[in-house]
This record gives sequence, C-alpha cells and structure tokens, in this order.
Amino acid sequence: MDENTIDLRELANMLIKNLRKICIITGTFVSIAIIYLIIASPIYESDSLLRIKQPKGLGDSLLDVVPGASTSMTAQLMSTDAEILKSRSVIEPVIVATEQADKDGNYPNYDAYVKGRITTTPFKNTEILKLSVTAKSPEAAQRANKLIVNGFLDRLTELSRSEQRVTKDFIAGRVVESRAELDKAEENLQKYKKENHILDPSDSAKLLADRLTLVDKTNAENQVDMATAQARLSAINEQLGGAGAASADSSTIKQYNTRLAELEMTRIGYLDKYTEKHPVMKDLDEQIAGVKEKLNSEIAKAVSLQAPTDNPVHQGLLAGKFQSEAEIAIAKKKVEALAAIEKSNKKEIESLPALEQGFLKVQRDANVAQEIYVMLAKRLEEAKVAEVMVSNEVQVVDTATLPENPVKPRKGLTLLLSLLLGIMAGCGYAIAYEMLNRKIRTPEDVENYLGLPLLGSIPDTASMDKALADKRKKPSLYEKARRLLQK
Repeated sequence: MDENTIDLRELANMLIKNLRKICIITGTFVSIAIIYLIIASPIYESDSLLRIKQPKGLGDSLLDVVPGASTSMTAQLMSTDAEILKSRSVIEPVIVATEQADKDGNYPNYDAYVKGRITTTPFKNTEILKLSVTAKSPEAAQRANKLIVNGFLDRLTELSRSEQRVTKDFIAGRVVESRAELDKAEENLQKYKKENHILDPSDSAKLLADRLTLVDKTNAENQVDMATAQARLSAINEQLGGAGAASADSSTIKQYNTRLAELEMTRIGYLDKYTEKHPVMKDLDEQIAGVKEKLNSEIAKAVSLQAPTDNPVHQGLLAGKFQSEAEIAIAKKKVEALAAIEKSNKKEIESLPALEQGFLKVQRDANVAQEIYVMLAKRLEEAKVAEVMVSNEVQVVDTATLPENPVKPRKGLTLLLSLLLGIMAGCGYAIAYEMLNRKIRTPEDVENYLGLPLLGSIPDTASMDKALADKRKKPSLYEKARRLLQK
C-alpha cells in the first residue's frame, strides 16, 4: 500500500513539475482545432422519408402464417430498395447535375460520393426508410436529395415497366408491318376479281374461305403470341442475369402446360367442324380458362419459393419468365396441330377449279391480313394501358428538407476532443520524459544506478530556506491554531 502511494505521489509530482509543458501541448491541440474550425467548410444534411410498402401479391399466402415473416420480408425489401437507390444508374446522373467537373472534365468518384454523402436508415419495425444527403450548402443538399429520390422512383418504374415496354414495342412494330400487308392483300384481291370478272364466289368456296379464315386467324394469333412471349422472355432473362430456375424444373407447371396444350390442340381440331359459339367450343374454352388459372396459381407458388429475394420487381420478372416459357411451349404445340389442319385444307383447295383456287388464295390473304391488323391494333392499346398502369410500392412521406444548421464540423465536440487529447498527450509526454530522464535526483538513485555505498547527504540549504520561507508565509491550519493558542 505504501509503495503504491509513493508511486502515485511520484506520478503527481511529475505532472505538477511539467505542468507548463502540459499546458503548452494542450494549448497547441486546441489552437489546431480552432484553426480547423475556421478553415473547414460547413457540411449540411438534408433528410427525406420514404415508405417501402409491403407488396400484396406473390408469396403472401405462404409466408403470412410464419411468425416474423412479414417483418423479415420488409427488412429485406428495404435493404434491396436501399441498394437500388444507391446504384450507379440513380447516383451518377445526380453527380453530373450537382457537382462541378475538374479541369480534365472528371466528376467526383461514384464510390466516394455514395460512401461520404449518402446514408439510408430504416426505422425498426416500420416501413419507413430515411435518406440523408450531405453537401456544402443547404440548397445543394436539398437539391441532391430530391434528385436522388426522383431518380430512385424513376428507376423502380423503369424496372417494373420494362416487360410491358418490350411487349408494346414489339406489337407496335408489327402493327406497321401488318397495315402494309393488309393494304397489299386487299389490292391483290380487287385486282384478281377485276381481271377474272368475279362478282360472287360459289357457296362451297364461301364456306371453305370462312373455314380457312378461322384457321388462319388462329394461326396468326398463335404466331404473334409466340413471338411476343419470346421477345418478353429474352428481355426478362437479360435483366435477371441467369437468376431463377426455368419453369421446366417444376413438375406441376410442366403438367399444366401439357394439359393446356392438349386442350388447345383439341380446340384447333374442331375449327373445321364447329363455330366458336358452338357448345363444344364453349366447353373447351371454359376448360382452357380453368387450367390457365391453376397454372398461374402454380407459377405464383413457384416464384415465392425460387425467388432469391423478396423484391417485388424481381418476383414480377421471375413470374413473367415462367409465364412466357409456358406460353412458348403451348404455342409450339398449337403450331403442330395447325400444320395438320393446313395440310388437310390444302387437299380440299386443290380439288376446286383453278379460278376458285386463285380466288380463295387472294381472299384468304386479305382476310388473314385484316384479322391480324385488328388483333394487333387491339393488343397495342392494351399494352399501352398496361405500361402506364404499372406502379411501384414506394411512397414519399416527407420531401427533402432544407437544413438550417450545419452537421459538420461540430464545434463544441471538436473543441472538447482537442482539449482532452491535448491533456492526454501532455501528460503522456511529461511521464515519458521523467521516466526516461537518467539524472541522479535522490540518495537512493546513487545506490541503485551507481552501486556505491551512501556515506551521507548534504542538505540543499537554499531549497530548505525557500521551503521554510514559504511555510512561514503560508502557515498551515495547525500552525495558525498553535499561534492563536500561544497568544
């Protein structure tokens, strides 16, 4: 206990002895902090709040019954959307719009900008995501925050609408081609009638023409469906980058595809026997609709199990992939069935007189072109509406704020830290200086360092006189009491 007391006293004496040096070092640290506060540019922070709504769709029925599943899905959804918000496609246009390029025309680095300027903070157990953006002025911080939010919303919409846009663009191109084909087919029909003086074809030719038109219409619709599905599948695969298994990996989806193909082929086989309003055809249409509904339900289940994330955009792409694959498989089966009917109709056409054969050909081309054009025009309008109606699940709760006070540098905290660091550095320097000082200061140091016997010590009279004078000038309480009693 005594040794510890002596060590603490020595330590205190070291600090007191070097108090001037400690004050100088501390003052230096504080001075540097003050200079930094004067030179450093103020940093302002603008905040906005976004609501990442939990989508009501794929996978909900399977996961809602699992305790904590909704909270987990919301957290994953927020994490995914936060990464989209900080993606290059969103941030790089903001950098170009808000930052100044250097003399070489280079803008600030994307990674450094995201790391140093953007912060996303989800509020626990809520659907709220806070976005914080810093800049050197209040207006710049607010503007950058607004641009990031708008770019983020546009990017989500772009991802959501990409599938519909591919479909719309494909159909729009086919409408133009179909119109040109229709004009040419009608011109050929009128020319053939005029050259061969045909006013009205025979009844048998009319019946055969109507049947051929129905088959050709079905074939044209099937070709458009298959081409559209292939274009959509190609675009989806490009966005997914290989993520997600193929629908063929699901045995249940494969069974529904096979059943649907069988029903479609049966319906095609009846085209040359019944009209579309016949009870047999209506019954087949109802069966086809029921199988399609079950197929879509199975696709939704497969997506909820195979999707690597709970992002609604990704799940929508995966569902579109499975649906497109199913449509392509069914369309290929229908091509086979239509080819068989076409072969049978060809034999029947060859049995007609040459004049009626020629008429059927031009009449058939005109009818098919007309049906295709009407069908494509209708689908184009549907695709336009579908593209516009697509929305994302993000809402802006609070727009970007205009900060009043800077968040950096924090003057009070900076000065306090500099003071503490200065005191610590000064004390450390004083202790290290005294510990490394090898001067002989006490009689014990002679025996310890020199190994010589101590014969005696000569008192420092000057120091003793000074200490005595100080004592007389400032008597202790005991001395004051003793003098008072003597009087």
